[in-house]
Amino acid sequence: MNMYTVVEETDVCKKFNFSSVITKEDNQQAINAITQMVSDGKYFTNSPRFQTNENIFKLQGSIWLKYRMSFLMSVFMYLGKEVQVAEMMAWSYMTNLDTVENRDSYWHHHNNNQWKKKMSGVFYLHIPDDVKDLDYAGTEFAPNGPEADGKYFVRPAEFTWLIFPGESWHRPGIVQSNNYRFIIAADVEYMQ
Repeated sequence: MNMYTVVEETDVCKKFNFSSVITKEDNQQAINAITQMVSDGKYFTNSPRFQTNENIFKLQGSIWLKYRMSFLMSVFMYLGKEVQVAEMMAWSYMTNLDTVENRDSYWHHHNNNQWKKKMSGVFYLHIPDDVKDLDYAGTEFAPNGPEADGKYFVRPAEFTWLIFPGESWHRPGIVQSNNYRFIIAADVEYMQ
């Protein structure tokens, strides 16, 4: 595997650990629910497979409350203050080597507008044990845009939200397993 820049976090991408709140059992329960959604066909067909098409932050149950509130708390901690939330949503990706397309097509950001800002987050529910290099299994960022130098991977961490501004160019890490990688991705729009 090529050598890429790998960091723990940056001024733009910050981690918030919730291992005292979220358990392995919670993650497994979320994985089971996401697997069922995909099995029921509740995913987008024009996106990388399998991206759920249901706002999982609107699901009932204590596990979803944990993910929802830990994400919001992470955003407040990132910003250093509470802000008025306009909208919050989350979805999941379930990916393995069978779902891989051209990685260059995965670069994206979550646009902001002048009235509302957007913060984004990724939570790694499960990264397969057989990945060859965990450092590249998280999220890759392109602070200068996808065509420019300066890209880096943020090392994934269990029970941890990785939070960053919505306008940050990013894409999923390198898929390295036939087993599924599960993540929760989330956005919150807030009033400035």
